[in-house]
Amino acid sequence: MEFEQDSNLTLPLFLLNESLSDRDLEQPDFEILIPLDDDLLAQICQNPSEDSSIAITVTDYELLITDPAYTPVLEQPHSAQITLIHGPVLSVVLNTENQDVFISPQMDMMPTFDLGDED
Repeated sequence: MEFEQDSNLTLPLFLLNESLSDRDLEQPDFEILIPLDDDLLAQICQNPSEDSSIAITVTDYELLITDPAYTPVLEQPHSAQITLIHGPVLSVVLNTENQDVFISPQMDMMPTFDLGDED
């Protein structure tokens, strides 16, 4: 996965429950759209050691409903967090006021940067 400044990170989210392993990755409950500004991009360009992880609270994001059954989640308070583990591997967790947890699949990532060397 490549990241670019002033672009959006869009990931599918699935309700964390006993049927999660049987879910079709093409049919998420939500998609989360996270704008990648300078600060957030710098934070996700870390690679934690093998025995640790990094949690990044996300305050600017948008939820896109893909399954209408989850529309009520939009009406309750929720919070999102990006989790990085060694690799680096990125995932997103969305927690709701009703104790529901939605997660994205883990994505291998390798940040790339445009250094302007193409001239």
